[in-house]
Amino acid sequence: MPDRSNLLDWAFNALFGWLVPLGAALALIAIAGWLLAMLLFIVPTWRICARAGFSGALSLLHLVPVVGTLVVMAILAFSDWPKGEARR
Repeated sequence: MPDRSNLLDWAFNALFGWLVPLGAALALIAIAGWLLAMLLFIVPTWRICARAGFSGALSLLHLVPVVGTLVVMAILAFSDWPKGEARR
């Protein structure tokens, strides 16, 4: 009679072994999509920060998921801009 642990390993791999490569592929696609989306945020935010008088590198905080975008937007919304805001 075959060893029970080997039989369970074989059954698990036969039933669920395809999930590992699929998960790895989906993870790579998700990371690539996230990086592309962040590039779409970084370029305009860099220009906004530079025109407002902040360092353009501030826009690189978009690379930190969720929190980075919130921090950048909070800084732009609630701080005094070094070059000043539009005067009436």
